[in-house]
Amino acid sequence: MEDPRLDFIGEYVLRTLKLKQDKWQKCVSSEDSRQVLQEFLDSTERRTLVVFVTAAGLLQSAAAFTAGCRSKAVYFVKRSGTALRPDSMQDNLVYGDLSYAPLEHFSALVEEVVAPLLSNRKNHTEWPQVVSQDVLRHVHSLKTNVFVVSGQVQGKTLLPLPTGSERVEQAALETDKRGEIVEKSIIHSLESAVIEWSHQIRAVLKKDSSEALLEGKNPTPHTELLFWKNRCADLECIHSQFKSSKVNKMAMLLEAVESSYYPAFTDMQQDVLAALEESKDICTFLKPLQRLFEDMENAEFPDVRGQIAPLMHTVCLVWANSRYYNTPARLIVLLQETSNLLIQQARAYIVPEEVLRGEVSENLLKVQTSLEILQLFKSTYEDRRANLSQYQKNGNFVRPWDFSPLLVFSGLDCFINRVRTIKDMLLTAVDLLKLEKLEIGGIRGRVLSQQVQLLHQEFMDTYKLFTEKPYDCLDLNNREYEEDAREFKLKVDDTDRRLGAIFCQAFEDASGLEHTFKVLDMFGSLLERPLVAADAVDRYPLLVSMFDKELDYCKHLYNKHTQTAEEQGWAPVNKNMPAVAGGLRWAQELQQRIQTPFSKFRHVSFP
Repeated sequence: MEDPRLDFIGEYVLRTLKLKQDKWQKCVSSEDSRQVLQEFLDSTERRTLVVFVTAAGLLQSAAAFTAGCRSKAVYFVKRSGTALRPDSMQDNLVYGDLSYAPLEHFSALVEEVVAPLLSNRKNHTEWPQVVSQDVLRHVHSLKTNVFVVSGQVQGKTLLPLPTGSERVEQAALETDKRGEIVEKSIIHSLESAVIEWSHQIRAVLKKDSSEALLEGKNPTPHTELLFWKNRCADLECIHSQFKSSKVNKMAMLLEAVESSYYPAFTDMQQDVLAALEESKDICTFLKPLQRLFEDMENAEFPDVRGQIAPLMHTVCLVWANSRYYNTPARLIVLLQETSNLLIQQARAYIVPEEVLRGEVSENLLKVQTSLEILQLFKSTYEDRRANLSQYQKNGNFVRPWDFSPLLVFSGLDCFINRVRTIKDMLLTAVDLLKLEKLEIGGIRGRVLSQQVQLLHQEFMDTYKLFTEKPYDCLDLNNREYEEDAREFKLKVDDTDRRLGAIFCQAFEDASGLEHTFKVLDMFGSLLERPLVAADAVDRYPLLVSMFDKELDYCKHLYNKHTQTAEEQGWAPVNKNMPAVAGGLRWAQELQQRIQTPFSKFRHVSFP
């Protein structure tokens, strides 16, 4: 059954937006739009409805005014919080169309309708003088505020002309030689404008590119480049307004009457001119960096390694040649933002949601690559800092970077430390996952192997519990991660101590030098873990003494062999071999008995 209330809304929407009936039918057929429409009609809480055309050309309804609308919209607002009835739709609703650019629409309305209507003195004939003046003052204030705000939206600082600016030229002509003027109110209006302009311009000049950093945000170099580009455009806009004929006549009039505000006005012009010159210089020298930062931002993170040196070289050229960008404060901001860009790319490359959950060896490679690139940025900075003198030109002195590197790298160092903790965890996982394949021989080999498997299972449970945490492990503000990482490390340390005890037992159970080296080979890189190495280090001198005994025994065999040869004129050789060949074979076997264990000492990391 058709709802006449929907027909009323649909008819007005189609008529206002000049659309065909099928557009409304599709809108009503959509479940989401239908629900919004029905809630507006039936609910006492929903008092606003907005209907607009999407980028795809379809009608869409919303329960509130949306900033993202890029086309003309239609609004309906209930006069009271009640459900709507078919017979009272027109009486209970306020409706109309809404521009996709409401500020410009409002500005035009104020400029062309409200201000002319209320400023026309013919409409004030029956008003008291005080009321008329108050209305004129409020109208000018509204017009000024709208003018300034519309400029701010465009990124420009617009200087509103004072009340009666159209009479400034006439007033300048009427000024007599003594500096007196017919209408004192005009001078008051001009001086008020100078005060207002000084506030606006001071706000512009006070702006600094470091504001985002001071607010705790993480801006990239794009913010710095955009800031100076916008600042230059804004100051050019202000400067062009100062050069206009009306403002020049204002200045002449203030000078003619010897106003105390004239020096402030000229100072204001000089400040703008100086700031414009500064911003133009900085924009010129920062322009080559824009391409380098864009290339860095668009490159795969491992490829950034080759882009750091050219970038820092260009930064040094800017420092050496720019008249205004060679101050520590500005360079620190640029380098901090560059650090933020590298951190942002490292995060995207490592993928914090997957780094502890995916393939361990693959993620470890990514983490190690990231650490290498971040450290390369720091080392390149130190290298350029030490060699700034090579950027001297025509004997001009290049100021040193005498500020503390902590001002630049404090945030980057915190991120590097966090990535290192993740690297340590992945290295731990790589090591302790080897426990699954560790089989120990000897008298108590089976018991020790079972203990190793128990350690492996306990570690797997601990690692799984840690890696399944839902938070971002690269978020430096995440204190929960730090607590979990500390607890994980304590459990791993306990595993390492128990593993060290198992190694000591397997070492002591070894039947000889060859078996002992097999135990070392089985544990492999696990013996390099600090807590395991602390237990293993006491066993290495035993290896030396065992090898010493083996050498003594080999020497005894050699002496016995040579003594037999001297006494009997021959020596026993390998079975079924001639005397010379057998003797050589025997010597080779004895040599191999010494060299095989000796060569394995090279793989033992002992001081």
